[in-house]
Amino acid sequence: MSKNKLLREQYQAVQQGRHWTTWPLIRQLRAMRFRRLQPLDSGRSSGLSVIRYYWADFLERYQADIQGRALEIGETTTIRQYGGARLTQADALDLAAHSPEVKVVADLSRADHAPGDVYDCFVNQFTTCVIYDIEAALYHAVRMLKPSGVLLINFWCVDFYLHRGLDMGTGAPLYMYHWFTPIQVQDYLQRLGLQASDYQTEIYGNLLARMAFLLNVPARELTTQELNQRDPGQPLLICVRVVKPVHWQAEKPRYGEPSWTPTTRPAELRSDTGHYGDEYQ
Repeated sequence: MSKNKLLREQYQAVQQGRHWTTWPLIRQLRAMRFRRLQPLDSGRSSGLSVIRYYWADFLERYQADIQGRALEIGETTTIRQYGGARLTQADALDLAAHSPEVKVVADLSRADHAPGDVYDCFVNQFTTCVIYDIEAALYHAVRMLKPSGVLLINFWCVDFYLHRGLDMGTGAPLYMYHWFTPIQVQDYLQRLGLQASDYQTEIYGNLLARMAFLLNVPARELTTQELNQRDPGQPLLICVRVVKPVHWQAEKPRYGEPSWTPTTRPAELRSDTGHYGDEYQ
């Protein structure tokens, strides 16, 4: 079973019923674990994370947009999972051609050589925090879409910070430059020449959800009410659906480059701890 299929099934299971860990007495006892200095289980995955639960909810709502010729960052697992028979072609974009799926070899923020008006859908998930020139990346993401094509993208509001960077074997170490606020994301979209009618934003999260995510508490340990309560003052994930205007025209942003990156050896991605890299052994 593919990782994304497993995540989707875990998401559906969370929606369909309560897990034993949500029983009132169990919840009270397990909450005692929150007084700690490191994430639970040393960061090892023990189920669908809260932030992945929110992204799965967003993709379920807009899965009809994943059709035709579609693009994804790094691999094509998500667009194949949600697009299915609606897809005519599934491509990946990454810094290096590390697999046959990578048809577009580019830094998204410097993708001038990538053709425009090509894709019906572009799914960009969990990458915005590691792209320094996010305005340029958003410009190229929209530019590569066909008129009326759809960009499904998310922006993290808080996360564990990879202070040494992360080597995922995709062409270059990744460094975390951003955590986002809703007003910041709206500003980026408006600077691209997009009107409010060209996009929809969904803001997920609350105080408990943020704490659970940072402590590595899986989504199944929260009740449906705790997961679905949305507090605009405590966002965890911002999800955006952009429909490229038919006559979209935007000036390419002036490129910016980081002036410094860490000189220490980057963390290496571990399958058991995911985005925590090798920080917790």
